Amino acid sequence: MHIVTWKYEVMEGKSRQDLLESIKADAPAYCNAPGLIRMDYGYSPDLKSVIQVFLWESRAKADRYFSPEWDGATSRRWESARMTREDYEAPIMVERDKVVQDS
Repeated sequence: MHIVTWKYEVMEGKSRQDLLESIKADAPAYCNAPGLIRMDYGYSPDLKSVIQVFLWESRAKADRYFSPEWDGATSRRWESARMTREDYEAPIMVERDKVVQDS
């Protein structure tokens, strides 16, 4: 499994409601993404950044998804805010009632 985080520095003057509206509009785009296991959103208490945390079946599937088209659409949604990607290998995932180990 592979984790990708994207952090967006939010433009000045955005309210919590603005962020929630952007997140709600963005979320359906990830339904049925090939290789995506789970995706979560979060925002900082000061509303200056938003984070997306993706759990993918593999890095290759994540890299295929994050195409130039994805980058353009995401840049428009977040008004060209600075975006930072970080990648991590995920050997074990803990769910509420079990431990899942990557094979």
